[in-house]
Amino acid sequence: MKKIFFAAILLFIFFPVLSFSQEGILIHFINVGEGDALLIQAGDNNALVDTGNLLSGYGLVEYLEKNNVKKINYLIISHPHPDHIAGAFFILPKFQVDRVCDNGQALNEEDDMERWYKMLVRSGENYSVLKKGDKVKLGDVTLDILWPPDAETNAYNDNSLVIMLKYGKFRCLFTGDLSGDAENKLLASGPALRANILKVGHHGYRDATSSLFLDAVSPETAVISTGLSNRIGAPSEEVLNLLDTRRIKVYRTDRDDNIIIRLNKQNYYTIETRQEK
Repeated sequence: MKKIFFAAILLFIFFPVLSFSQEGILIHFINVGEGDALLIQAGDNNALVDTGNLLSGYGLVEYLEKNNVKKINYLIISHPHPDHIAGAFFILPKFQVDRVCDNGQALNEEDDMERWYKMLVRSGENYSVLKKGDKVKLGDVTLDILWPPDAETNAYNDNSLVIMLKYGKFRCLFTGDLSGDAENKLLASGPALRANILKVGHHGYRDATSSLFLDAVSPETAVISTGLSNRIGAPSEEVLNLLDTRRIKVYRTDRDDNIIIRLNKQNYYTIETRQEK
């Protein structure tokens, strides 16, 4: 009896995760090929950040349905490039979407996709613009908008919404396609960027994720959303080497398929990869 009691004490001391609550949140980095799509589930609340490309639209709908998404509280588009907005044409007719948000970027009216995006996404009463300083509440999750202060320039990537997910002490940083000068301006503007998990900017291309940026974020884990044979050559060896020298664990949608973060209320998280047939 004493041995059994002692063993139980050891389990409690060395494996406290066994006593953790199963409640918490899920963050899905969905494999949409070339592009981004991130699903945040907090209880019955769902937020979708970016929607991938035209070719992955049907697959994105199927993924959401398989994961019991009935309603999307917030559909957030980081910036209006085709590999971030095109899946919205499949999502909006299929799901109830309470709020649709983007950065307010001026669109090219001569581009067919951007013109249709304006008509479908921005024409409704549920549309609003997000900018630096705004907050989005999703159950117990807070999404802090860190960038941009405005979207007046024509540089789409530089205007990408940068979002810090906060849940207790846990932090996850989404950077869209932020790169180059805008990344440096974000650093200089002074928000706290340290995060447990970093969604690497611009699919891991060499124009983003500088040494200074990685030092500021100091993530334990990095996720790269990219497609096979990416047309811009992402992820780049330069960025992969920077992550490797810092011993940051890297997950990639082109290699690992869908990547799911399971986080409980004690801020303990696990990462799983899921191959979809």
